[in-house]
Amino acid sequence: MNSQLKLALSVAGYLLGAAAGIAGIVVGAMQSEPGYIVIGVAFLLAVVVAFIAGATATPQGSLSGPKFGGKFTPPDWAWWVAAGIVVVGMVIGGILLAM
Repeated sequence: MNSQLKLALSVAGYLLGAAAGIAGIVVGAMQSEPGYIVIGVAFLLAVVVAFIAGATATPQGSLSGPKFGGKFTPPDWAWWVAAGIVVVGMVIGGILLAM
């Protein structure tokens, strides 16, 4: 995957994540449902973490010889933080919506 496509996917992810967060906040405010607001804020916070991590990332790579098969690389710290924020936000938002 070339760098232009990676950049386009990153920007699309930031924009769509922010749009989901804003939509959640707007719907929660219009329906007076705090659960939607919590979910929207969680999405916005996850986008902020991803953006900061992407802005401070340094390229990593090696010039090793050709290899066959897939290579598993574990997610970095930002992925875990963003995923944790979204999961906690969805759980808390779901509990508030169920009340």
